[in-house]
Amino acid sequence: MTRGRPIALLAGAAVIPLTALAIGCGGSDNSNATAATPAPKTTSAPPAVRVANTHLGKILVDSKGQTLYLFTKDSTGKSACSGMCATFWPPLQTGGKPGVGPGASASLIGTIKRSDGTSQVTYHGHPLYRFAKDTKPGDVNGEGVTAFGGSWFAVSPAGNRVSPPSKAGAGSPAPAPAPKATPAPAPPPAAQAPAPAPKASPPPSNNGIPQNGGGDGDSDNNGGPDDGDGGV
Repeated sequence: MTRGRPIALLAGAAVIPLTALAIGCGGSDNSNATAATPAPKTTSAPPAVRVANTHLGKILVDSKGQTLYLFTKDSTGKSACSGMCATFWPPLQTGGKPGVGPGASASLIGTIKRSDGTSQVTYHGHPLYRFAKDTKPGDVNGEGVTAFGGSWFAVSPAGNRVSPPSKAGAGSPAPAPAPKATPAPAPPPAAQAPAPAPKASPPPSNNGIPQNGGGDGDSDNNGGPDDGDGGV
């Protein structure tokens, strides 16, 4: 009886440290489990539509600066471009409410449902597209192109199509018309030959009888002795 008591006390003393160890380990696990994981930083998505300056003027571009186009075949609220058309003219799609960048109007932006169930961004009712041949920001290779039954134009901040520049170049004044050639002066009229001088009238015929020299001193030129006519 005397020996059993110390053994029981020893066993109880051994249990206490083990219990404390278990409690300590459990506390450590709980602290790790309940530590708050830091929330990831939220970054605002780049705007889906903004305005950029190009040689066409101010036009709509996407978040990467790619030109956005409208399709004249589209009707309000519906896209007419799918299949192969959408390969060359990828629609500007969004997974939620599209953002609006500087220069663009939030009141003009919206979305439509495409035939494949995706959402496409619209502006002033026009579904917006990129062009596969625009490889860098500022490219406008799709401007004025006619394809897939309609024409494609960049979009102004007001939501209207942008007309392509004239062949003379955007922003360049039209060349002034060439001045009309001045006609060569008419040659001076040929000098007219002077009128021939009037022919001198021949002296009146006197039948070979000298005037006032008839010898009789009168004017009948009959000569001879005085005929008594008083010199007439």
